[in-house]
Amino acid sequence: MANIEELIRDNLSKDGQVLNLKAKFIREVGTRALAQNEELKNLRALDLSQNSIGDAGVKAIADSPIFSNLRTLNLASNSIGDEGAAYLAEAKYLKNLRALQLVVNDISEDGEKVLRNSLALASLTTLKFRV
Repeated sequence: MANIEELIRDNLSKDGQVLNLKAKFIREVGTRALAQNEELKNLRALDLSQNSIGDAGVKAIADSPIFSNLRTLNLASNSIGDEGAAYLAEAKYLKNLRALQLVVNDISEDGEKVLRNSLALASLTTLKFRV
């Protein structure tokens, strides 16, 4: 994994609202570093697809006030299971999230149901599990 500050500098839009880290192999540890980075507090769109963040990485996102302005979150291909789905469904800080991409993960029908019925994600208009 490259230095997380370098990745942010090289991939964050000039206005600080879009960060594309697709396939940067940041894993759970990188996700935790992102979740603590004040520079990302104005982020509206975050692409973490293909990073193997797993359920623990999802928990870091779900528990972080840094991501309270997120509107779009792409977590495709990240080895996320029902535990990660539950973290998202209960996320205190993702209430502004409108689009969530979860294709190519290990979420069962039960996990999908938990997300679709989430009160914390009431602003969600797009939720994708299938390609």
